[in-house]
Amino acid sequence: MKSWMKLVLCLSFGWMGFAAQAAYSPLAVSIVPPLQFPPSDFNISGVRVSVLAGVHRDVYGLDLGLIGNITRQRFVGAAVSGVFNYTQGQTTVTGVQLAGLANVNLEKTNVYGIQAALGGTYNKADSNVHGVQLGLVNLGEHTDIFGVQTGIYNRAQSVYGLQLGIVNVANNLHGLQIGLLNFNYTGLFYVAPILNFGF
Repeated sequence: MKSWMKLVLCLSFGWMGFAAQAAYSPLAVSIVPPLQFPPSDFNISGVRVSVLAGVHRDVYGLDLGLIGNITRQRFVGAAVSGVFNYTQGQTTVTGVQLAGLANVNLEKTNVYGIQAALGGTYNKADSNVHGVQLGLVNLGEHTDIFGVQTGIYNRAQSVYGLQLGIVNVANNLHGLQIGLLNFNYTGLFYVAPILNFGF
């Protein structure tokens, strides 16, 4: 076979493989799955707008949902939802992750800005919040807070800044806890009413 034919075949099949692998769309519009475009196996790199809820593989950019945003693998960007934001893979919040009820992130999460939900936030895996986390209940047994965590009940691995709530719990405190009960498991005071501190 002539060399130019080999080149054409390689380029053709290589392009087809790339196109099949890179299922990306700059825009997604969803009523409720499966009534959405593009389908859920696509990656969104741009904006996703969901009337009720949208489900996609990866989302990079702005995620807006009236009820919920669901990302099966990786999320990078800003998310605003009337009820919930739910990410099964890694999450990187740049700006805001806001929800009317709950933010739920199951894998490693990095927040640069504000993570807030009226009900609360649950970061399951090793996570970092650089900024503010607020909600009625903030659960982050493996979360490091660099800034402020505020709610009725706050739980973090390490706090570098301020925990403000009725019950505050940290394994390592490098700052202040203000609340009815404050737990600092490695501090001078294991539990303290009103105010606790650590270095």
